[in-house]
Amino acid sequence: MVPPTSNLQPPIPYNPPVSDRINLVAVQARMQLADYRDATAFESKIAGLMRDVARRADLSLPTIVSFPELIGMYLSFVPRYWDDLKDEISLETAATKIVMKNVARVPEDERTPERAARRLLFIDTALEAERLYVDVFSALAREYGVYLGAGSIALPPMESEPSKGGRHAGDQARVYNTSYLFSPLGVCLRRVPKVYLTPGFEERVFDPGPKSELLPVETRLGRLGTLVCFDGFHETLVEHYDALGVDILLKPSYNMHPWDAPWPFDAAVKEGENWLRTGCPSIIQGRENVRYGVNAMLVGAVFADTAAEGLSSIAVNTGRPGASWEEAVVAIAARPDGEEVLVATVDRDW
Repeated sequence: MVPPTSNLQPPIPYNPPVSDRINLVAVQARMQLADYRDATAFESKIAGLMRDVARRADLSLPTIVSFPELIGMYLSFVPRYWDDLKDEISLETAATKIVMKNVARVPEDERTPERAARRLLFIDTALEAERLYVDVFSALAREYGVYLGAGSIALPPMESEPSKGGRHAGDQARVYNTSYLFSPLGVCLRRVPKVYLTPGFEERVFDPGPKSELLPVETRLGRLGTLVCFDGFHETLVEHYDALGVDILLKPSYNMHPWDAPWPFDAAVKEGENWLRTGCPSIIQGRENVRYGVNAMLVGAVFADTAAEGLSSIAVNTGRPGASWEEAVVAIAARPDGEEVLVATVDRDW
């Protein structure tokens, strides 16, 4: 019997390099409103950052590239409502305009300002926003052959079930700040929601994710674990991942306080000093398993009232509890408001 012909090509085998050295990369991205105008604009921006990664890192070595928190959030509403938003400088004003113009499309029991905003900005647009986010980051992970922590995006829990028509929002009552991790084949390996939300915008709009979703991913780089921004300041969550054998901790972040201004909880300490003294470079010290922490931060002002500052960093566990962040940092950004790619080539000795 002659087998049927097919135009399908055999799969290209993935043969990742074996090495005792790996690259840790933190992308400090400076984003603008125009970067979210449409799929082309977003893909162009992220692809440009990945080209910078490729120029700075030897990608023949196993590599993890981490992007900042909520780099995908604006995909949820800027492309769909671009004509209404393109001249706005305030997110609050922009959101109010969207709600006022489209409230008739919102179910009557959701027509309070906050619930209507959740529906119009993050739930009704979830399919198109996630598709754009996944398509861009998945393709770039595959193109460059890297593990890629895609920052995060604001979405209801998403699911793909052919029997229910394919991709859909599994629970439209919730919106999580969720980080996706892609393999060098472009496959999503894990989605991790943020557990602890910051006061203000996040607490009003998002839901806290379940701690049960904080599970490591086994990769050729070792075990990877993600704690989104504020989660990475919580000892119990770092302990949790350390107990599960995580080797590399990713902490995508978005800080909306001026880096050199007084810390809101103690005016004697600067915001940036607190980040380094209590954050990723310090909290991994003396851990049993966590060897490295990668903190990628968003900077710039998509809207004036969402301006972000921060110094991205890559840190090593010195093995000494209480070691200072200065001892731990192996790479740190030069400025809290500039775009930069940090690369650290380190030993994989676990």
